[in-house]
Amino acid sequence: MFPVFAKLPSSSADGKAASPLLSPGTALTLCFVLSLAAVIAHSASVLLFLSLADGVFLYLCRINRHSLWRAGKIFLWQSTLVTGLYLLRFGVAAGLGPGLLISWKLVLAFTPGLALAQGIPQNGIEKAMARILPQRMAFALSMSIKFLPLLTREIRAVYEAQVLRGARILPRDLWRWRNWSDFFHCLIAPSVVQAMLLAENIAQAARSREFGRYPRRTIWPG
Repeated sequence: MFPVFAKLPSSSADGKAASPLLSPGTALTLCFVLSLAAVIAHSASVLLFLSLADGVFLYLCRINRHSLWRAGKIFLWQSTLVTGLYLLRFGVAAGLGPGLLISWKLVLAFTPGLALAQGIPQNGIEKAMARILPQRMAFALSMSIKFLPLLTREIRAVYEAQVLRGARILPRDLWRWRNWSDFFHCLIAPSVVQAMLLAENIAQAARSREFGRYPRRTIWPG
């Protein structure tokens, strides 16, 4: 019996509800295939094709613009960091091309997971996984997919509360190394504690619903 938790963030959290155009099983399969293809691809032509495929996948999962904008900022920061490290290590001539290629591959590898986590309901992912995996493993994997968006929402709430209290953790404040202690004590440490509390709450919710008591799932017919 799979436990049911409070509403997790999805593509409908920031706007009108939009049902995905893919079944959970199809979305899960496409997510795995697209991410694996991005990892093993090496040519720019294949990556370009995968970029188009990821765009279609995002549309079919009904990801809204606000979620795409937030993910785009993270991907931009990641790409800048990776490319910058390549430039420092190999120089502009030898490092720019490989750095951009690796950044492109990383974006394509993580985009399907983003679409799956934001666009497909957790119970649908659990149901699809439970067809081929043991019940406990299906729950653990599906919860892992949804855990990061939920934790991100909690961290954002902590960040906003600490800023209102006067913590010097705004982007412009972090240019001064003296404010890094505030960043650690006011954001990093509370976020780690919040992550552990969140995981414990999920485990307690599962135990209170006697999750795992029966060898087969009991919430769906068949």
